[in-house]
Amino acid sequence: MKTMHSLPAAMLILFAALFTACSPSKVSSPDGGNVNLKGTWTVSNIDLDGVSKSGFKVTVFDDAPYTCYIGSTWNLVPNGNGTYTVPSSGTGCTGGDRKIYWSVQTIGGVKYFQFKNIGSNKPNRVAEGYRLEMKSLTANSMLLQSAVPFEGKTVFINYTFTR
Repeated sequence: MKTMHSLPAAMLILFAALFTACSPSKVSSPDGGNVNLKGTWTVSNIDLDGVSKSGFKVTVFDDAPYTCYIGSTWNLVPNGNGTYTVPSSGTGCTGGDRKIYWSVQTIGGVKYFQFKNIGSNKPNRVAEGYRLEMKSLTANSMLLQSAVPFEGKTVFINYTFTR
């Protein structure tokens, strides 16, 4: 009987450790400090590297043209749940809330913000997601960069987020 009681306790400790280790809300910034990502962020600007804005028409996140994301608000909850809201202004912009599941991952020393559009699904039922490199991060601003193919080359979309 003793082993039956210690096994659930061990599993509970393991689960708690995994849950705490996977909490995406605090991220170390390039200057070495920690930044809490939870809260509301707004895309204040979008720039492009590798192409002129003239004639560049790309749908991002399998959702809307990249220009629709200027002014979008992203609500990041510490448990990984969240939403982003696309404004309805602009050509081809279908406004409204999108439910996401987000996290931050470090690969080869580079930090990435990643998310899945989950809609009414559970995150583990959605296989596809999006990964944007965290180029800079402070308490009040964040620069995320996404590489997209365009006319046979790679173009980088830079999203500036502010609080």
